[in-house]
Amino acid sequence: MALREKDLLQIWNGQRAQRISSQLAPTILLAAVLVLTTTGKLTYKSPLDLKAFTLGLVAAGGVFSLSGMLASIKDSRALTRSMHEVGDVSQLGLSISTNSNNLFFTGFLFASLSLFNFAVLSFYLFKKP
Repeated sequence: MALREKDLLQIWNGQRAQRISSQLAPTILLAAVLVLTTTGKLTYKSPLDLKAFTLGLVAAGGVFSLSGMLASIKDSRALTRSMHEVGDVSQLGLSISTNSNNLFFTGFLFASLSLFNFAVLSFYLFKKP
């Protein structure tokens, strides 16, 4: 089934909205954890069950966030390849069609930074004074 540029642009905008909205809940969760750690309410001195619960919550949020982001990026990369097949593409369509590699690196960086944040939080909560 051949899609026209207008159809692909609508799908692109939907995918972009999904990538953005999929990050709202994890961002709020991380902000709450950041507030708790910077105010001293959550530290290496906190009870083990609270630290484990916090890490589990952040890990679960991260897994769901990462899986949603990577799925959206995969779909968006397929869309960028489809845009190449459309004849007589506008400048906007041409710009979108060249985003496939950028989306790949976005996914890679997002996954890397998510793991980094989890590792730093784990280190902070379980470090020796």
